[in-house]
Amino acid sequence: MKIKKLSALLCGAAMLVSLLTPAMAAEAKEEIIDLGDGFYAVVTVDEGPMTRAGGTKNGSVSAKVYNGSTVIGTATLAATFDLSGATAKATVAAINGTGQNGWSYDHGTTRLSGNKAYGTAYFKSGSTTKSLPLTLTCSPDGTIS
Repeated sequence: MKIKKLSALLCGAAMLVSLLTPAMAAEAKEEIIDLGDGFYAVVTVDEGPMTRAGGTKNGSVSAKVYNGSTVIGTATLAATFDLSGATAKATVAAINGTGQNGWSYDHGTTRLSGNKAYGTAYFKSGSTTKSLPLTLTCSPDGTIS
């Protein structure tokens, strides 16, 4: 039984990694997040299609990080939510990124809590590190925000 669960988890993670491109959705909602010290991020949330048969919903949140007017990198958090119960539940999340203009994508972390998937992307240039927190939330009706 453990092998089946592990296989299902690995398949879900592989699917999420393939969804890390921002081409998942119809309508995109943008917001700007102030990261301090002249850094900010332009964040876009994308909803994937709902899979009624499996009772799941995929979504992603992508961000371009700027230092002034210079793009230093991009990051995407993708997650899958289980809608089979009375509430939505985050089941898998993955984060990925790239650096630009002398910055590198250092690493990312994810965590799941209830109907939320959290991710933090870390960008580095020399001894300076900048973190970008991202969150995806899914309502019981499958609305991603």
